[in-house]
Amino acid sequence: MMISNPMLDLNIRTPPTATSQLGPPLALAAGLAAAVAALALFSQRLHGDLVPAALSGMFFVLAAVIAALTWRRPRKTPRLSYWDVAGVFTLIGVCIAATVEPEQMINIVSPNRQP
Repeated sequence: MMISNPMLDLNIRTPPTATSQLGPPLALAAGLAAAVAALALFSQRLHGDLVPAALSGMFFVLAAVIAALTWRRPRKTPRLSYWDVAGVFTLIGVCIAATVEPEQMINIVSPNRQP
């Protein structure tokens, strides 16, 4: 009977390089900087009710882009990975989306009707 260890593959890691260690923190910092810039732009150009919805949508798009790029080229890193960065952006997007009131979303989505 052959005994195999499926967890053995997880223990084998490639040695970290400078780009693999700096990439995810740079992606996180760039995404947060883009969010601050988008917040400044959204608060000037959009109605107050639209700002949280647009900002949460932007975080979901950032998370999707980073996850798609990571899915194509997965890397095993012992520290912060691109999957972690995508998860952080998703969590921030969910938290911001939770602040949007249902009545605000109805006003945003429904067409403007005058009585």
